[in-house]
Amino acid sequence: MEHKPNKDKDDSWESSTRGEQAWKEATDRVASRNADARKAGRSEREAYERERDTARRTAAAKRDAKLRKGPTP
Repeated sequence: MEHKPNKDKDDSWESSTRGEQAWKEATDRVASRNADARKAGRSEREAYERERDTARRTAAAKRDAKLRKGPTP
């Protein structure tokens, strides 16, 4: 089956520059939000890990101090 050319089709149509610009701005905003979210997540994880490490070291220091004291009579 052969396709007949569509006489109603406008061959002079070009994409909308404003539409393309709006699309690019929207994708840039999403990319920026994603980058900010990654940065915030990284900072939160680092803070969590620092607090966890500090708590672990504190607990270890207390255990060591208790063991150094020796048994209580």
